[in-house]
Amino acid sequence: MSSRIRARDLLDRRHPLSPLSDRVLITLSIFVVSILAATAVIQLSMKVTFVNAFYFIAMVTTTNGAPFPPSSPAITLFTSLWAYYAFILLATIIAFAFGPLVGHIIKEGAAYIHREEENMENHHLKKL
Repeated sequence: MSSRIRARDLLDRRHPLSPLSDRVLITLSIFVVSILAATAVIQLSMKVTFVNAFYFIAMVTTTNGAPFPPSSPAITLFTSLWAYYAFILLATIIAFAFGPLVGHIIKEGAAYIHREEENMENHHLKKL
């Protein structure tokens, strides 16, 4: 009995790791909505163009730092909170989208190690 994961299994809605496509769509939607909301806050509060606001948020999200200083203490606080939120958001997205797959791979690896240990033990007992 093979427990290998095939690409078509991940898209099959009956497979325990599915629907991977739905997981990715949900997580990407949350990410995009969050980025757009933060961009709107920066655009409206700092009175910059959408492109500059998006760039500002992108730089903070990717931990490169703000490309220009926030215009007020409130925006400085928002930017600081956004940096923490973005870090948690990205970690959560990765865990939600790919956690079951990684868990399955670890489970399969542990089962393989267990089988090999049993084979080595049986081989050692046959020699005795």
